Amino acid sequence: MKLSLGPIALAGCLSTAPVLASTPSHSDLFKALAQCQASAQQVSEFNGLVDAEQVSLAKDEAHTPWGGGAWQTAPAVTVHGVSSTTLVMTDRFSFFLQAKSGNPKADAEKLASALKLEKTLDTDGYVDYQRNLDNGATLRVVSTENKDSDLYVGCTYQQNAS
Repeated sequence: MKLSLGPIALAGCLSTAPVLASTPSHSDLFKALAQCQASAQQVSEFNGLVDAEQVSLAKDEAHTPWGGGAWQTAPAVTVHGVSSTTLVMTDRFSFFLQAKSGNPKADAEKLASALKLEKTLDTDGYVDYQRNLDNGATLRVVSTENKDSDLYVGCTYQQNAS
């Protein structure tokens, strides 16, 4: 009897592995959000996780903007050629990687050119480059509050997205 139970128990364990493997991590979900590839349901889902304080990433109080949230992830997430371990949600509809830069304004300009973004703001060293996408999201490269050392790369969704 014991020999027949082993394979059955093992088969039961193996049958759940694909289900667990197909569940995206919060880091993967954030990456989809920052790449402008998320659905309105995923925007809402992430907001629900934030509201319930169930985001499975390490909180990053040092990079948390007013009205938003920030988390650390490992390994780094890459969005549009920019890699970072710092994930920032500036508001309920805006999701960015925060990247260190020796010259953020010049790096933002180069990245904006490569991504075919339009400059919508250039004031006192702060820049914002954007391009509206067919899915209603806006791809962005933006200065952070630390405009001399960091930049944001990511996406803003329409407010009716959740």
